[in-house]
Amino acid sequence: MRPVVRSATAALLLLLTAACSSIPPAAQPGEAERARLYDEHFDRLASRSVWDASGRLAISGEEDGGSGNFKWQKTSLENRINFHGALGRGAWTLESDENGAMLALADGSVYRAGSIDELVHVQLGWKIPVDHLSWWVRGLAAPGAVKTRVLDEQGNLSELLQDGWVIEFGKYRVFDDLRLPVRLTARQEGWKVKLAIRSWKTNAEALPNER
Repeated sequence: MRPVVRSATAALLLLLTAACSSIPPAAQPGEAERARLYDEHFDRLASRSVWDASGRLAISGEEDGGSGNFKWQKTSLENRINFHGALGRGAWTLESDENGAMLALADGSVYRAGSIDELVHVQLGWKIPVDHLSWWVRGLAAPGAVKTRVLDEQGNLSELLQDGWVIEFGKYRVFDDLRLPVRLTARQEGWKVKLAIRSWKTNAEALPNER
């Protein structure tokens, strides 16, 4: 083979190799079906604007943290979270609506802020995205960009990377005909939030009579 021909052949092989390496890997088998199941699950859960969850919460990070029992009640416009336990603060109640957020401590102190995340950060010292957590706790990605999403065969989130947080979903159970998480862990820059949920209610009657 002449040198020119050999050079042309080598160049062609290099081009083909580069082209092949740039082709993205094929989608995993069943990925489209998992995405369809997740979307269907998302629509069903998002349509239930009233829900109630209770269980155990553990928070660790920097110089603060602890664990205790929680009860989280949510409507389309309001959040109400009751904590009982150590958590470095004793018992407290956190509420938010379209007008802002309020934190009431066991000693009678009351604090207010424009958002629930701001209030938790300023008064409790926790860099915890409560608004996002209200989606993650239901096994849903929060509104906004998602960097990584891993779904199991039933379309449930098993891992999520969003807003700099890594969320791992350990276990699901069926409540009110919906599969909902009962174990999840969220981590970011030394902060860790662990939730173990004992009960879920997603019916319209779940919240109003328990305020």
